Amino acid sequence: MAEEYAEDGIHVGHVIVDGAIAGDKIFNRFPSASREESLISIEAIVNAFAFLYGQPTRGWSFEFDVRTSRVKR
Repeated sequence: MAEEYAEDGIHVGHVIVDGAIAGDKIFNRFPSASREESLISIEAIVNAFAFLYGQPTRGWSFEFDVRTSRVKR
């Protein structure tokens, strides 16, 4: 896909969101999770996608993972 759409200026990327997202769905199902630092913030996901979208065409990243820095043990 990346090769097929590159000439049209379309960047194809592979994004992995590795973990639970701190949003209404998780909070409704697990009320005690509201203070968990191990959840991925929605803002972090938005920032990652904004970075991917705004990259200069001469230095595109193809793949990145979004996860928290805190590992639950």
